[in-house]
Amino acid sequence: MDRIIVGRIVNTHGINGEVKCVSMTDDVERFEQLQYVYLDETNVRLEITNARYAKGLVYLRFKDLNHINDVEKFKGLYLSIDFENRRKLPEDSYYLFDLIGIRVLDENANELGVITNVYQTGANDVYELDYDTNKLIPAIKEVVRQVDISKKIMIISKIEGLFDGI
Repeated sequence: MDRIIVGRIVNTHGINGEVKCVSMTDDVERFEQLQYVYLDETNVRLEITNARYAKGLVYLRFKDLNHINDVEKFKGLYLSIDFENRRKLPEDSYYLFDLIGIRVLDENANELGVITNVYQTGANDVYELDYDTNKLIPAIKEVVRQVDISKKIMIISKIEGLFDGI
């Protein structure tokens, strides 16, 4: 993966080229430290000249884009950064995109499925296995025993009553 998505432009703001963005990163204020972002999966690089925050949104201004007509066409597009510019995570923390596609095994090496989605519930994340089975795994230490991103494997403990039918 060359780039990771950090936000999405949802609208313009005012007539001076500012855009409203939804942050897609846990560290919303990350945009203050970014010098540039890429537009979608293109090589269009936008230099950030100002970042501010209001009502859960990020408002960005880009170099040489000083009018609403310059940025109107960006509505709905994603903003990404180079993969090597990602933040280093603490131990036992993972990027969501690292978890999608990981095989989940129980402690006896029985394959339970593949993570297809991650829900961020507030209390803890929940991993969904294979869309058609509706298996949900809580991301808590009592359940998730080991994660090996390089081998794309997660080992879990089945807690009695929590995984009936898995």
